[in-house]
Amino acid sequence: MRWRTIQWLPPRPWLGAQRVHIRPSGAGLAFAALLLALWIAAVNYRLGLGYALTYFAAACAIADMLFASRNLAGLALAATPGKPVFAGSHATFTLRLINRSARPRHAIHVAISGSAAAPSLADIAAHGETAANIVVAAPQRGWLITPAVRLSGSFPLGLFLAWCHWQPETRVLVYPQPEHNAPPLPLPAGTAQQARQPDLPDGALELAGVRAYQPGDPLHRLAWRQIARHDGEHVFSKQFQPAADTPKDAAHGSIVLEHAALHALAPEARLSRLAAWVLQAEHSGLPYGLRLGALTVAPALGATHRDACLRALALHGLSQTEAMA
Repeated sequence: MRWRTIQWLPPRPWLGAQRVHIRPSGAGLAFAALLLALWIAAVNYRLGLGYALTYFAAACAIADMLFASRNLAGLALAATPGKPVFAGSHATFTLRLINRSARPRHAIHVAISGSAAAPSLADIAAHGETAANIVVAAPQRGWLITPAVRLSGSFPLGLFLAWCHWQPETRVLVYPQPEHNAPPLPLPAGTAQQARQPDLPDGALELAGVRAYQPGDPLHRLAWRQIARHDGEHVFSKQFQPAADTPKDAAHGSIVLEHAALHALAPEARLSRLAAWVLQAEHSGLPYGLRLGALTVAPALGATHRDACLRALALHGLSQTEAMA
């Protein structure tokens, strides 16, 4: 991919030569000691070839310093926001290293600044780009900012180490951790059995169609007729909705998860239970809503609605600065 085809790429590279630091590596210090020994021997014994060898090796070291710096300088950097995750898991950020020059870049180490984790190794072709993933722990809900990243390399001879630091401007939303072994959904009295067996001809639910199978769907909801039509290559689940003659305030059409109803739990425990109930309701195919303080989310179903509810739970109680960070 040529850099001219990347429309959003700035006209100047983000990583200028002045941002690249360089120092001798351990091998470089040993090489310097060897040069000193060669020079002393050449002076003492008046060896012309000794002088030539010493100066040639020193010239190679100077060239290595130049190429080690140029291996990083001139790169364009970009970051892709990761997908939302639940607290207690790990978030993945994708970093893009873009080479807009005609020379390839080799053996670039990408690591989180100050982390002992093994760095990723990246090679970038001329006029090309490559991606490197970094994994960060997500201990609590809210916005998780990408940590500072350290780019380094000692190509080609390993005598000098060039490095720079980069703070990607991206983030990941962390949902509350769902409560383990959460209690069943708070359905109104007389509807729990219907929720477990939606195929009962009780008039409360009616078949709305089929959708692709999602992990956690009950086996009795599998649409065997559609599965047979596709010779088992695709798996489908039945999806139900409130019947036309069901009252609007019936449980299956208006499940509202109340934050205020969980006043006996700690603040974070409330959000964890609500997150678990959101996932339960989505897997069960029951329309659900959310009432979270002054915020009310109307009952619905689907991935977009689920993400909206989890987002509201993740940002609940945070200051405006933290919520917009």
